[in-house]
Amino acid sequence: MKSNPSPTEITPMSSRISPNASPRLAALANAVLIGGAKARGSLRRRLDGELLAKAPRDYQTEIDVAVERIIADDLSRCFPTYTIKGEEEVSNHDGADGAPVIYIDPIDGTTNFAWGIPHFGMTISIVEGEMVVAGVIYDAMLDELFSAEAGGGSYLNGEQICCVSSKGIEDVLVGAGLPIPGQLKAVPEDVYFAALKRLMATTAGVRRLGSAALSIAYVACGRLDGFFEDGLSLHDYGASALLVREAGGMTSSFNGGPITANGDILVSNEALHTWLVEGFRD
Repeated sequence: MKSNPSPTEITPMSSRISPNASPRLAALANAVLIGGAKARGSLRRRLDGELLAKAPRDYQTEIDVAVERIIADDLSRCFPTYTIKGEEEVSNHDGADGAPVIYIDPIDGTTNFAWGIPHFGMTISIVEGEMVVAGVIYDAMLDELFSAEAGGGSYLNGEQICCVSSKGIEDVLVGAGLPIPGQLKAVPEDVYFAALKRLMATTAGVRRLGSAALSIAYVACGRLDGFFEDGLSLHDYGASALLVREAGGMTSSFNGGPITANGDILVSNEALHTWLVEGFRD
């Protein structure tokens, strides 16, 4: 089995985004690779005294802060007029009026990271108006760079990706968040857990991977057929949702409409979407 790549083995950024990528997307990719190198070299189990609880069961490590600063500093130099909003709020920057906004989640899957589990991602998106127009998601441990631009397709390490159509409900693999207390905002607990139970009873399986950004990206490249979770922020899902749309998939709230302020997101290939939405109406 191949070991995780060392920093010297990482493939250059220029060969792993679209050949037609804009300089802006290339800047995002470069920044996320720099941040990823920091996270990759810092993975280990954190002890109790090394964790900051931002809220019950919502953790922050010193690497969340360090990676956000690395990414934000790099992008501030590239885009001095843009607004920057980091999930850890340590490097926020107000840009010019009406300027695009850069959203940074330095480690999506902090609980995995804090326990030394090598499955987490870092994600950056650019929003113009109310539309995500560019984004990257990076799995530093597998050296996998996902990227997308509005109208430009979705890519994984330079290869274009697309959602995979499902043959039947019994042959789909779906990811889902397992909510912590207080996370559910869009639907009551009984409705959410009924949707989960429906998946367990009818599909090939349900996966809870611990990183919403990577799970949604997995839908875009066909590793999962669908995914849903409640209580997410644009930091978590912005780039990945763009990735799914550009890969031919569908994104919505639990009721099938636009994603709401509750952060209830449901993504899937086109064939599965209506069936997943129906699971929240039963």
